[in-house]
Amino acid sequence: MLYTSRISEPSRSADEAVLLEQAKVVASGDGGLQLFFRVNDEHWLPPLAVYATALISSVAPADHAARIGTAAVGAVNVFLMFVLSRRLFPKPRVAVGAALLLIATPAHFVYARAGVDAIYTLPFVLAWLIGVTDVLNGGPRWRAAAATCALGVGVYAQPAGPLTMGFLLVITLAAIWLSGSRDAGSFAVPVVAFSGPVAVAVVWIAAHPSAYPDTFGRWVIHAAHLRFPLDGLRAFVNWNTLGTRLSLYWGFLDPSWLFFDGAAASAGALHGAAPFLFAMLALLVSGIAGQLRIGPAAVTLVLLAGLAVAPLAASTFGQPHAIGDALAVVPLVVVLAAGGLADWFARDGGGWRLLGWAAVAAMAIDFAGFYVSYWSG
Repeated sequence: MLYTSRISEPSRSADEAVLLEQAKVVASGDGGLQLFFRVNDEHWLPPLAVYATALISSVAPADHAARIGTAAVGAVNVFLMFVLSRRLFPKPRVAVGAALLLIATPAHFVYARAGVDAIYTLPFVLAWLIGVTDVLNGGPRWRAAAATCALGVGVYAQPAGPLTMGFLLVITLAAIWLSGSRDAGSFAVPVVAFSGPVAVAVVWIAAHPSAYPDTFGRWVIHAAHLRFPLDGLRAFVNWNTLGTRLSLYWGFLDPSWLFFDGAAASAGALHGAAPFLFAMLALLVSGIAGQLRIGPAAVTLVLLAGLAVAPLAASTFGQPHAIGDALAVVPLVVVLAAGGLADWFARDGGGWRLLGWAAVAAMAIDFAGFYVSYWSG
């Protein structure tokens, strides 16, 4: 209900209008079966949000279908965050707190109502986190396959999906190595599970080669660099390109806009709000310190490396502070911040518990301010 209240507000964005237009074509059956959807010569949409919106439009008002879809995804994210936190933390109330913290995170709240494809990445990232942390904590090997299969499907969630999911696959393999599993099957199974869903795109693009330059050719690897990999390597290490991307990457990690002032992103969906509640910064630092101190090494690698690589995909698209292209960072920040808050409440001494309640109060006030500003803006 939080994500669907006043569903017609704010006014529809250009990106939402494009998604609705493509979904209407699918629902009418006029466009045939497509894997990617051409908006114009340089703009294509990946399929998950389009097909989900088209399906919803068959049972709900078509003009609201995109927002109903993202609201449903937001609700799924909250449930998956609870499941993930139950596996990472021994106390159920920490899992409840993590789920509530995700609900109150401005970036998640806004994109759960935005009617665009950005939030469709998160269920696959959360499913990956659940599966990979399970297997790293001694679970059966098939859960690693399920985790990377989720990444493979997530490739089709949004344009940043292919790079994001590819980076997370590399982290998965590194964590498996660190956990002590060194046999070939430990690496082959996750790679094959990831490759299965991706193979669908390979087959479709082979049949529609003109689609490659402005889909995977723009989102992952330029077509010319596929033909001449050394040229691609030289382009990647070009100082001008590398400097620009590093500048965007470090700018994304700037705490001043992530937690305090989102004015630099005022042109985007957040309309000037910071992506995260300001009190989450202290909790995130505490959560990272606690994970480094007592967390299993392989799980720590997954959480911290995932936190570091999530903005990499966004930095390749050339837009500063593009939180919509790096939304995969949200569940990682939330789960680490929840761990930091749990650590404060678990420490001996009333001072830490008082500090924990102060953080809860600060986040409640911050969210209330954001909520009022969101509707008044």
